[in-house]
Order: sequence, then structure tokens, then C-alpha cells
Amino acid sequence: MKRWMLAYSLTSAGLIAFVCVALWVFNGFKGLDISWQGMAALVVGSVLVSGLSIGLMAAVFWSNRGGHDEDAYDLTRHS
Repeated sequence: MKRWMLAYSLTSAGLIAFVCVALWVFNGFKGLDISWQGMAALVVGSVLVSGLSIGLMAAVFWSNRGGHDEDAYDLTRHS
């Protein structure tokens, strides 16, 4: 894995974790008035969606920097 992909992923995960901890510290989760099962589902869903988003954005950057987008464009232009 390239260094920039790892750095991007770790930075994004760190920012997400920071926001969650900040909400927890300032009692931001108490206003939701849901059970612990609902809270667990909310956290797991948020982590999975964020992970998928980070992965897809990293794939877009990798594709663009690797020249794969230009190759695909050239193939469609000459067809």
C-alpha cells in the first residue's frame, strides 16, 4: 500500500474518532434517547459507511494518479 493512502486513511479515521469522542465528552449522545442496542447500531453503521467512503475516495485518488482514468478515456475516445 502506498504511503499516501495509509496516511489518508489514518487521518480520516482519526478525525472521525475525534468527533465521536468530542460528542461523547460534551454529552452529545444523551439527547438521542435511544437504547444501547440502537447506539451500537448507530456506531457500527457510521464506522462502516465512513470506512466505505474512505476506501472509495482512496480508490479514486489511486486511479487518477496511476493514469488509469486517462487509459479508460483513450479507449472510449478511439472506439
